Order: sequence, then C-alpha cells, then structure tokens
Amino acid sequence: MLVLPSAYFPSLAYVRALLNQKNIILDYHEFFIKQSIRSRCEILSANGILQLNIPILHNGKQTVSKVEIDYSKNWQAEHLRALESAYANAPHFEYYYYDLQQLFLFKPQYLATFNEAILKWIDAALGLALQINWSEAYTGLITTDKKAWLGRALQPTRPYTQVFNEHTDFVPNLSVIDGLMNEGPLLRRHFLPS
Repeated sequence: MLVLPSAYFPSLAYVRALLNQKNIILDYHEFFIKQSIRSRCEILSANGILQLNIPILHNGKQTVSKVEIDYSKNWQAEHLRALESAYANAPHFEYYYYDLQQLFLFKPQYLATFNEAILKWIDAALGLALQINWSEAYTGLITTDKKAWLGRALQPTRPYTQVFNEHTDFVPNLSVIDGLMNEGPLLRRHFLPS
C-alpha cells in the first residue's frame, strides 16, 4: 500500500509510483504545504518550464481536506490557455483537451476534491485500474519537503518526443499532462522501473 499526497496534475515520478502500486491511500489529513505538488504542476512551454498554481484561500495552518480553492480570479481559463499554448501542436492534444476543459469547468470548493477528480481522469487515461482510498487520520508517512515529486533530479521515464524538442533537450519529470499530450496512452511504455 502506498501513501501519497493529493496532487494537481502530478509529476511523472508520482504517476510511476501509481503504476507500481495500485492500492493507494491519499493522506487528506496532512497539513497543506504551499508551493508543492498539492497545488502546483509543471509543464513545458515555448519559453521553458512553466509552473501552474491553483490559488487557495489562506486560512492559517490547515489540513489538505480543508484547503479551499480561490475562485476570485479565473485561474482555470489561464491554465487552459497555458496548456493550449504549450501543447496545441502535440500529437494527442485534441484527444485530451476536451477532458481538460471539462475538468476545469468543475468548480469544487476544496482542492482535495479537484485533485481527486484529476487522479480519476489520469487513472482512466492510462488504464491504471487504481484502488484509491483516503486516510481517516494523519498518517505521518509523507515528506514535508515541498519539492518532493517535483524537479529534474527525478528520472521516471525514458526520454520521449516533446513538443519543443527541436529547441531544448528532453525535460524529465514534468506533469503527466506533458507525457499524455506527447505520447497518449503509450506513455506507460516509457516509465522506467523504480
């Protein structure tokens, strides 16, 4: 059984962990960590790595299950524009973009609810057949390092063709969106053993 944090369009390292362990527990009782995978993802744009962050309402120290999304600005439209700008020329863009639009139309109150919907979409897109459960209490099994699961040091996949490969070398461990837009469901064959 694997205990993971809630994640916004998680990194490929996170998805590799899902591939290796189908029985997942999401720790919704850990304290929210700012600038982490819980509300941030990284994609590849024409200008390099772009971080997309979900704005949250700051109510002091709170558990992930209580973190509310801030809808005072139309961040969903900004994220969709960024995804379209980054991946409109990707081979699988048209196949996944409608699903992404539908996800961004969903406006749950809580970040954990939105991230759960994303995880279910990833499960379906990659055919993972995950068994997802939620912690009933704080597990203490998740690192508090805000960079966990993010960054280029992790190499969860073999290189695959990215939209901007002619301008840059392969950029590892981006959001699963990068892998899906470029490789589609065949992304599964690019994961390296852990």
